Amino acid sequence: MKRLLLLSTILCGPGFGAVMGTCVSTTLSSLVVGDPCALGDKTFSNFTYTGNVDASNVMVDFQMAADSSQFRLILTPVSASGPFTNFTLTDTIAVMPGVAPNIAPANYQLIGVKDQASFSTAQGSMGLLVVANSPGPTFDLIPGDETGGPAYFAPTGSVTTTSTLSGTDGTGDSSPGLSSLELDYFQANTAVPEPATLGLVGLALACAGLLRKRFAQF
Repeated sequence: MKRLLLLSTILCGPGFGAVMGTCVSTTLSSLVVGDPCALGDKTFSNFTYTGNVDASNVMVDFQMAADSSQFRLILTPVSASGPFTNFTLTDTIAVMPGVAPNIAPANYQLIGVKDQASFSTAQGSMGLLVVANSPGPTFDLIPGDETGGPAYFAPTGSVTTTSTLSGTDGTGDSSPGLSSLELDYFQANTAVPEPATLGLVGLALACAGLLRKRFAQF
């Protein structure tokens, strides 16, 4: 698994009139009422939440792979608040052009997701976590089947995720509940090489072939 890094710097991306804070470990309440935050060339925004655990008692961690190919959002209630038994959460991740590694001619886009629930391992544990990614797949996660994906889709500039926790039938509460929620997003450089670049690559391959033939004669 790729090593994930926590970032703690300040970024300023083109198209934004003010300095945007980097996504760092914080409470969910600060994200619901606050401004978007940046992680590498991605922004997280549009947070909404309702649930049994107050948003001020939900910790949110942001992580990014060293090669910027994967971004992770982890929500965990503080221990004194107990597990999640019900909630609805939305968030949006979006591409920010002009910020490394998404600097022209590169064109990084979101291409996939992986979502994971951590239900209680207690006997008789029950619940349903529906994670709907738009665009992208919807996962129905239950105790014992707690990971959706990775699943991939056509490159896109943003993904909005809505996560809903309830009882098994989609109503009421889960029991004993959910100890954490992890949302992973994958990106890749989708830029197509220009014809001139392809021509140079072809010429280089042809030269390499001639050199191999010459060496073979000796």
